[in-house]
Amino acid sequence: MPNRPLAFCAVPGCSARVVRGRCPDHAKPLERDRDRARPNRDVRRCYKLDAWESLRRRVLADAAYSCAACGAITIGLHVDHIRPHHGDRALFWSFRNLQALCPRCHQQKTMRGE
Repeated sequence: MPNRPLAFCAVPGCSARVVRGRCPDHAKPLERDRDRARPNRDVRRCYKLDAWESLRRRVLADAAYSCAACGAITIGLHVDHIRPHHGDRALFWSFRNLQALCPRCHQQKTMRGE
């Protein structure tokens, strides 16, 4: 079987030659690799647990699907930690530390560093 000719890296302007796709400098890390590199990886796993989903539904129902900041009523609410938990599992799982926020208010709060 003949060897396939090398092509340029798929990133525009890159002169690296590859068999196909991107060169090692431009290869996108897999999502799982990016997740492993996050400093708060252990706590991020909690968001995938059934216990979190159950707690999240309780918070949304208790808030009657209303944003705690602006009062918007929508099913697309985020559940936000009022005080950042910074890895403190007790604070992470505390029902009293959770609130329902619309995506806009949640983003604004996050941008303020709260």
